[in-house]
Amino acid sequence: MMRTLKFKLGVAALATLFALTACGGPVPATDSANDLLHFNQDGTFKIMSISDIQDGADVSPYAIKLITMALDAESPDMVVLNGDNILDWSPSLLASGANVKKSIDTFTAPIVARNIPFAVVFGNHDYTVPMNKPAQWAYYQSIPGALGAMNQIGDRVGNYNVTVQNTSGQPALNLWFFDSGGSTLSALGTDMLPAQLDWYKTTADQIKQQNGGSAVPSVVFQHIPVPQIYDLLKQVDKSTPGAVQGSGVNSGNYYLLDDATISDGTLGEGPCPLEQGQAEFEAWLQQGDVMAAVFGHDHANSFHGTVQGIQLMYDSSVGFDAYGNGYLHGVRVLEFNQDDVTAFTTHMITWKDLTDETIPADLMYDGAFAHGAMYGYFVVAGVIVLGVVALIVLGVIKVRKRIKNRH
Repeated sequence: MMRTLKFKLGVAALATLFALTACGGPVPATDSANDLLHFNQDGTFKIMSISDIQDGADVSPYAIKLITMALDAESPDMVVLNGDNILDWSPSLLASGANVKKSIDTFTAPIVARNIPFAVVFGNHDYTVPMNKPAQWAYYQSIPGALGAMNQIGDRVGNYNVTVQNTSGQPALNLWFFDSGGSTLSALGTDMLPAQLDWYKTTADQIKQQNGGSAVPSVVFQHIPVPQIYDLLKQVDKSTPGAVQGSGVNSGNYYLLDDATISDGTLGEGPCPLEQGQAEFEAWLQQGDVMAAVFGHDHANSFHGTVQGIQLMYDSSVGFDAYGNGYLHGVRVLEFNQDDVTAFTTHMITWKDLTDETIPADLMYDGAFAHGAMYGYFVVAGVIVLGVVALIVLGVIKVRKRIKNRH
């Protein structure tokens, strides 16, 4: 498959210096805002979305093997790293920024080795103290094939779009990338910033104007799903076989996939969407350009269906340090033809599709973190709690002694 990536002259250099704890100073890099992608000569273009690697400095060899096998099986023209690319509270990543770089180098190596351009999306586990998101963005941009513009809006980093041109040099497909925010422990209450939506609307209008007044069919990649993801489910009784409990405002309900709206994939856990994110989906409908959106975040989900004409889909998880879905760890592939990009096809490709190799029992569902580092945090937390209790007890004893001595 012929693959072309045109780097325009005059790519702007990042002028901002990023203070990197234990990283040895600022990281120089360039933004790839003017990069262009092109459909192949046969009119096709294939994207692979990879989410939730979510690991420390020593990325699981099972994750790297899954990524490598998927790349070789599908030969994508572009890869999207769709968030939670690292595990922010991994002890190794908290130790130094050099370890963050090591992690990034490890999971991008199979992509770089195959000369595949890639885009980066940040998730709620991508911020870490030694190397924040702007610093990580700068480092990603030093890697061959990196696409995109940092375009920081508030605390959200990496809000940009990339256009895929047809063989005649005209825009045929537009790709949006958004930082959906969220924190280490939860995405509950998270919302897209109004300024992000303003930027999206303004840029979409500009693209439409440049395209003779017609919207360019677009796909959104962001880590945390929109709340409309629940429109692909049906509420059932708690005792229904296979039912999963919802999360956040939906935590009191139980759900199954709604066959009337679902095209493929599995439901392994209650979706944890942007609970306040109604405005984003409404903006997509208003602009009329978004035909699909791809999400990560909920590792055990890979389902795909249509809500109000927009296809919403998960890409599961490739990580084996955090929790996952056994042999259904995988990636999502989207295939387009320039003759009608709206008729694109999509499918999951999973571990069990690629190999008969057994996954170790402790990595199947809970992940290595649950069987290792997590217990270290519990021990540290326990020591801290005991220390606080001891200080309180000692303080009480001292106060009582003083009172007793006065009498």
